[in-house]
Amino acid sequence: MKKRLFGFLILLSLVFTVSAQSKEVQKLDEFGNTNCDDYLARMDYLLSEINNSTNSKGYIFVYEGKLKEFTYHKNNRNQGTRYISSEVGSGKELIGYLKNQLSFRRFPTEKVIFVEAGFREKFTIEFWLVPDDVDAPKPSPTLKKIKQRKQTRKPNGFCGDM
Repeated sequence: MKKRLFGFLILLSLVFTVSAQSKEVQKLDEFGNTNCDDYLARMDYLLSEINNSTNSKGYIFVYEGKLKEFTYHKNNRNQGTRYISSEVGSGKELIGYLKNQLSFRRFPTEKVIFVEAGFREKFTIEFWLVPDDVDAPKPSPTLKKIKQRKQTRKPNGFCGDM
């Protein structure tokens, strides 16, 4: 049992070493709006990949678009989902929230580049890992403009107060 575990750990370290030495841009994740815990878990994944690749930076592209909203019955059972227009500035608010998470984790802010990437049909976030000597990926918005709601409240952090 110990030999298997030891062998697995060696194999795992080799995989991380090979991926850390890659000279290609890697898209690590793409997702839409989600809950705060999911944002934090995905952010932790990106930061660990940056740490494993010492000569790389992380790029976070935020595309504004419609937000997924869950609808519920009176008894709190999930009825389904619908998409609603985002508020003006929701992408910038998310970027501010993620930057605060970097500071909270004492992660070097120069290792992560945030990009307001334009508009897509649905709110989308992309995480990229880019080696230092490779050109960064270009944003790929699919819409020139979207209909957004006026901001109805003062921003207090993307996921509320921390």
